[in-house]
Amino acid sequence: MGITSRVVLAMTMLLAIAVGRPAFAQDADSPITSVPAARQADDVVIIAMRGEIDRWTELSLKRRIAQAEESGADAVVIEIHSPGGEVGAVLEICNAIKSSTISNTVAWVHTDAYSGGAIVALACREIVSSNPASMGDAFPITFGPQGVRGLSPDERTKFLPPLLTEVADSARRNGYDEFLVQAMVADQIELWSVRDAETGRLWFINEHEYSMLFDGDPPRGMPVLTGVPGGRASTQPKPPAADTAEMPTDESIETETPAERPVAAPARGSDDTGFTPASSTVADLTESASEGLTSVSTRPVFSEADRGRYADPRYICDGSAAIVLRDGQLSEFGFSSKIIQNDRQLQEYFGAKRMIRTEQTWSEAMVRFLMHPVVRGVLIVILLLGLFVEMASPGLILPGALAVGALVGIIAPPMLVGMAGWWEIAVLGTGILCLLVELIVIPGFGVFGVIGLIALFVGLVGTFIPDGRGGLFGGDEAAQTGLFYGVATVLLSTTTASVGIYFLGKHFGTLPILNRLILDSTHDEEDELIAMDPGPRYEPNTGDRGVVVAPLRASGKIEIDGRIYEGIAQRGYIDRGEAIEVVERRGFSWVVRPASDHTPERDVALETDDDTREAEHA
Repeated sequence: MGITSRVVLAMTMLLAIAVGRPAFAQDADSPITSVPAARQADDVVIIAMRGEIDRWTELSLKRRIAQAEESGADAVVIEIHSPGGEVGAVLEICNAIKSSTISNTVAWVHTDAYSGGAIVALACREIVSSNPASMGDAFPITFGPQGVRGLSPDERTKFLPPLLTEVADSARRNGYDEFLVQAMVADQIELWSVRDAETGRLWFINEHEYSMLFDGDPPRGMPVLTGVPGGRASTQPKPPAADTAEMPTDESIETETPAERPVAAPARGSDDTGFTPASSTVADLTESASEGLTSVSTRPVFSEADRGRYADPRYICDGSAAIVLRDGQLSEFGFSSKIIQNDRQLQEYFGAKRMIRTEQTWSEAMVRFLMHPVVRGVLIVILLLGLFVEMASPGLILPGALAVGALVGIIAPPMLVGMAGWWEIAVLGTGILCLLVELIVIPGFGVFGVIGLIALFVGLVGTFIPDGRGGLFGGDEAAQTGLFYGVATVLLSTTTASVGIYFLGKHFGTLPILNRLILDSTHDEEDELIAMDPGPRYEPNTGDRGVVVAPLRASGKIEIDGRIYEGIAQRGYIDRGEAIEVVERRGFSWVVRPASDHTPERDVALETDDDTREAEHA
């Protein structure tokens, strides 16, 4: 390499170093995007809420919120992808969020927050969303045997006020527009948006308020927000481009947080906490909706004195259905503070050092699975079959263990979510106890048997009925639905179990698995062949004696003259190997007693007891 080439190379390297050093220093010293103090958090916990919201969702979220509090988290993110669910569970989750010691709560709409999911999102201090995203349509509906329907007038008066109270309280706490959130939970609310020329804040007004601010009729046509009547997916066309051209869609755009938004001073009394209806259609609920409100409304009272202060009126919703906001609309109308697509962006949004995800545990998922009506029906069948096999051939252990396990699977899950109380357990226990008394103490089928079956049926059905906490946006309807599904499930399960019991009773000793569990007598092969020899048909007579080959508790196996029969102990328990005497025939079985009990005096006493018992059964 020549001298000239070396000089050129050296100058090039010096130039690169001279240019590169300032650029590197600038990157290193460049300030990190500032994070508002109210949002900044070193330790963030993400709580995923996916699928239908029910009592298992409620319990799981409460557990994870408590876990985040105990771990010293600075912020909690509720990641929402839900179609909604039970109103009782939704309101409990909202209360848990608002009462948490962690005030920095953020809802991440990723990607849909419909119905109860939207109400939970509003309860958080702040909302962020993915792109695409949808939020709204929290109109109350009920599910019953007749399908999906809206609320009756009585149900509307009972169940709509708590929802209006909840969304109004969330709007006041977190800086959302009270009228717009009302349009998420009720129909027939027609709204227009206006912009405050002094603060730039968007407000949403009804037709009466519009007449105070502007001359002429309000503009109508295609509303900016379209509702979703009777469903969760919209088939209506999106608003015209003219109405949505200014909506922010760039992920880099960040709107002001609720705390940073300019808010006009309220024209109300400083202690005014009453509910303000967005439409005359919900005005009759004002008193009941005001009862749960404690925070002061910041919404101004519009009057003719405000003419000229507000401009740019737009037709927002026509009231045909509960509104749904999508994508950029969430940001434009003051709900979503930023577009967040993944966990990394979320961590940057908080300026967090550590971020942890918490999911539903496997045990919570298992218990939710056990609550499915089909699964519960199968457990009822296992319970009934297990009881039958254990009572028909006591001492097998396995059928009894399966029955006990099925009973626990039936009772435990509904108890944890309040669908079953101690009375259901008491009724079920009474039913099983009565059946045991009927089979063991006083064999036959009388008063105890009838009481046992009725108690068992009532107790099982009772575990399907919610314990006074509302269902899918409806309380009485939820109880009716639970009763319907409970009766249907128990009847179908009982019918299925009856068929199984008949089959087992007919082929009890020949089934591949059961024949290995049944205790056989210790006869040699010659005795077994003799017992299997059909020969002339022989039936034991009263007074015939034999021996117990399978314990009688109360039923079991007896051997008389080398043949095996079904035996039932007249009372108590008769162990294997004890001598017995035939008392009478009952169906396909023979009632027996210990041979040592056969004395003239005892016979008279037993006959007297038998006569008394028969009179009671009659």
